[in-house]
Amino acid sequence: MSNSAASARHFWTGPATEGRMTPSLPSSLMFLCAVWLGFAPFALHYGFPGYSAAVDTNDVVVALVVGAIALFRVVAPRDLPWLSLVNAALGVWLVAGAFLLDHSAARQAGAAVANDVVLGVLLAALGTLSAALTYRQRAAERTQAR
Repeated sequence: MSNSAASARHFWTGPATEGRMTPSLPSSLMFLCAVWLGFAPFALHYGFPGYSAAVDTNDVVVALVVGAIALFRVVAPRDLPWLSLVNAALGVWLVAGAFLLDHSAARQAGAAVANDVVLGVLLAALGTLSAALTYRQRAAERTQAR
């Protein structure tokens, strides 16, 4: 392995990352948010009359997509930083969906709305942070290679 390849690698793993945030950290937190989002309709007992309620379905589908993308970004933080921006956009959708989807049939409508807003804001922030860290580290890598 050449010196430049070894030094570039230290932006992502190894001793040079000690005390620094890498894109894997926000992605791992996004994965944990996705796990909670998937179980929240059942854990918080939103109380929709059927399992086909749009809010339940929305939360579970968004959780599956965000979780898969976040897990990929944890394993391969250098690859496809735009996927973190997809997760950020899904976070924005959660916030918007909290006000656009019908929560009136839920026994715990307030819990459903609050959960979606909080998780949406977290996902938007963490997705943006993960992508920004990747793009910043790539720029530093290119600068060091010169």
